[in-house]
Amino acid sequence: MNFTANRMLLYDAVKTVLKVVNKNKEIPEISGVLIEANADTGILTLTGTDIRTHIQRRLRQEHIVESGSIILNPILSEMLWLLAGETVTFQNDGQMIRIYSGNCKYTVPYLQAKNFPKLQIPFPEDTFQIRGINSLIKRTVFAADGTVADHTKVTFSYVKLSFEDGTTKAQATDGNCMAVTLLSHCADGKMEMILHEKALQILASIVKPDEELYVGIVGKFAIFMKEDMFFSTMLFTGHYLEASTVLEKVRPVYGATADAKALYELIDNISTVFTAGDDRCVNVSLSDESLLVRAKTAVSVSASAINVIDSIPTPPEGFHYLPKLLTDCLRHMTGPVKIGIDNRGFVLLEGNGSRYFVCPRGPVRIVQKEENTEKKTKAKSKTSLKAA
Repeated sequence: MNFTANRMLLYDAVKTVLKVVNKNKEIPEISGVLIEANADTGILTLTGTDIRTHIQRRLRQEHIVESGSIILNPILSEMLWLLAGETVTFQNDGQMIRIYSGNCKYTVPYLQAKNFPKLQIPFPEDTFQIRGINSLIKRTVFAADGTVADHTKVTFSYVKLSFEDGTTKAQATDGNCMAVTLLSHCADGKMEMILHEKALQILASIVKPDEELYVGIVGKFAIFMKEDMFFSTMLFTGHYLEASTVLEKVRPVYGATADAKALYELIDNISTVFTAGDDRCVNVSLSDESLLVRAKTAVSVSASAINVIDSIPTPPEGFHYLPKLLTDCLRHMTGPVKIGIDNRGFVLLEGNGSRYFVCPRGPVRIVQKEENTEKKTKAKSKTSLKAA
């Protein structure tokens, strides 16, 4: 292998494929970046994978003297950043790879490319264009839980994307919070796919807000493409719990309309009363003109309210919630947000093409702070002396 490429373009490509690369002791080859140089086409291809998801970037019209393929450690990204030259040259001497740029040279080991689990996926037969997918993902993916280990709850790790009639719908749930978001005029085809939340977070991080992608399905994989970028990830084919189906059954009996930012700041500020070990619980209630949030710990009580309109008051005792579930939803909303609460306390937040559902919880459990051990010891000693 022997090639010269634009250093910053190569650095950007390496950073992109590294989004999916993780250290793997069982398969060390996928802990690095696969670099393939083709002297016939002048194309330099970089690939990263975690087995489930693949990212591939292509650099065209590079000066490739000799074809070849190797796997390099992720530290390559830092090397390319620290080099100073406009171009960078890679030369393989059969045992080590030499990297030149300006007056600097690195000599590093590499792994053989033959053991890299490169995915051979043909170009999808049917594709269509989508736009704004990263905004939709960010407003939905937080409601999924990618850390689920229980196979009976694996559906909580996935997000469903539905493309139809120019509109894209995304939905996700972790059992306590549900999100259903819509984006209009962003797709010109019809398709459904269920993808892992981590894969979608990676996709959102490598696509610009208004960037157009082509999307398709090949076998068990969803494919997202743009010029010189290929992203593929495995589809989920098991039973999926659709958040939209659950939301259709919610029947609010209390409610109001509030400003999303004001409500977010209210709950966020109230939550500052909590310290390590506290049961993080807020109480929410509606009166004729205001929404009141209260928080209580063993050492403090905090309460504050904001004005609302079109209020249908709740019972004075209100309902209890984990504040993080509410703020995670509200941080993705702007302007007026419609709040609906059913008679059991389940909350429905609607606004900006998003619908969020939050489950209530039981009342706060006050955690009594233990007295300082040293003070207890001194107090006990004084009592013993008096008794003597």
